[in-house]
Amino acid sequence: MDPEVPEFVLNDVNEADRRLREMGARKILLQLPDGLKPYTFDYFNYLSRRYDVIVSSSPVYGACDIGPSYLYEKVDAIVQVGHSIMRNVNYPKPVIFIEHYKTIDIKDIDTSPIGKYHRIGLLYSIQYRYTSDRVRQILESRSFEVVMGRSDRRMTYDGQVLGCNFSSVHSIENQVDAFVIVSTGVFHAIGSQISTEKPVFLLDLNEMSLRSMEREADAFVRKRYAQIFRSMDSRKICFMVDTRIGQRRERLARTLMESARSLGKDAVLSYTDNISDQDIQNMGCDLVVYTGCPRVPIDDQERFSVPVLTPAEFSMAFLKSTNGYVLDEIVSVDDATDQ
Repeated sequence: MDPEVPEFVLNDVNEADRRLREMGARKILLQLPDGLKPYTFDYFNYLSRRYDVIVSSSPVYGACDIGPSYLYEKVDAIVQVGHSIMRNVNYPKPVIFIEHYKTIDIKDIDTSPIGKYHRIGLLYSIQYRYTSDRVRQILESRSFEVVMGRSDRRMTYDGQVLGCNFSSVHSIENQVDAFVIVSTGVFHAIGSQISTEKPVFLLDLNEMSLRSMEREADAFVRKRYAQIFRSMDSRKICFMVDTRIGQRRERLARTLMESARSLGKDAVLSYTDNISDQDIQNMGCDLVVYTGCPRVPIDDQERFSVPVLTPAEFSMAFLKSTNGYVLDEIVSVDDATDQ
């Protein structure tokens, strides 16, 4: 019998062990996002009973990010905690995901903010996958009809949303009256609201209450338009490709670069695994179009001295591709398995 798993080592650690044994793994790389790094010793102590475990101290931002090749080239497998597999990413090493769900005891929800709606699309960020089952039970007990969106192959589960992918929203937006997203923080909820004209309500598990995302989404869009307008006189543009395996969109970057050149802009292509303002300044860029994770331009704009736009925002500014704001989403990447 295997040693007992500590109760806070959640979700499939025994399954991970079984799969590692099946593949004959001996040396593994253990990756945890910053929010779960306090559990490093617990996962390490459990897994190191059978394997030679190396812990990556580097940040890990999602299933899109297994780090540069020198981190994993001499291991047999990668174990990543806190994320779920991206089904269409062609990982160069076996990657086993331990999803580490957060379980919250929800006894009741004030559903009055969504009382005028009937068909509700239910969404969640990955750590609340099982919590969303309880939310569904409560909503259905209040006579709401609950629909779970269908995800594309970048996702693992129906109803799941990522900061770069809202396919679960798009798939059912014409079938529901409103959406409820189970999460903490507002980023996924704001992204969901921008992705649809239907109202989105966040079930904030810190406050155990539903609130509309309309006002916060409007404020978000205004801030992004400010960066778009700020960029429109740019002459020297860097199209930046993130080398992370699940974010690499070089083909898109090259297409946009050629569009910029056709407009008379001075444009270059750049690789990065850690975008920094110093690098931007050293290259003399007026504008960066970042084709990696859409959260970087959005969350980190204040640390950059020039506008950093997503591909969708560049198209809005220079190619006049739309009459409204479009959130950049990653459906597939270079060398994906669905191409």
